[in-house]
Amino acid sequence: MVHKTLSPAERDKLLHRLHGYLVWVGAEIPSDFEINGTAIQLHELVWRLINKQELTDDEITGIETLIRSLEKKESCDETAIAQANITEEEANNLYKEASGLLRAIMNLKDLEHSAYPDEYDLRRKIAQKKVRDANSLLKFVENSG
Repeated sequence: MVHKTLSPAERDKLLHRLHGYLVWVGAEIPSDFEINGTAIQLHELVWRLINKQELTDDEITGIETLIRSLEKKESCDETAIAQANITEEEANNLYKEASGLLRAIMNLKDLEHSAYPDEYDLRRKIAQKKVRDANSLLKFVENSG
């Protein structure tokens, strides 16, 4: 069977979809994931953490480490889609994995934020202030020009 190589247009389309704001919605978290040669049951782990009443400090530290590992792997998948000479099937598999990893990352970040609500709220307020300041500056520039 001949496998068609991913065209530049198809590559761009996959990358554009992967950069979409809600790409992770509906994506399936991969059942298994390998970190430093150790396989973990990622889907089960995320599900278990989401359903815990309270997280320990060790679990929160583990979540932070896991997020970094998942982000690194998602970035590798995205780079492979963007640059590697791969087939459509391989690209679609990478896309599926990357979007599932993004879902796991988002779920874990939500857990992390709920563990430190004051810190998260402060960061959110700072970000909102920066947006307001930028909008004010844009209005000023528009009105003065």
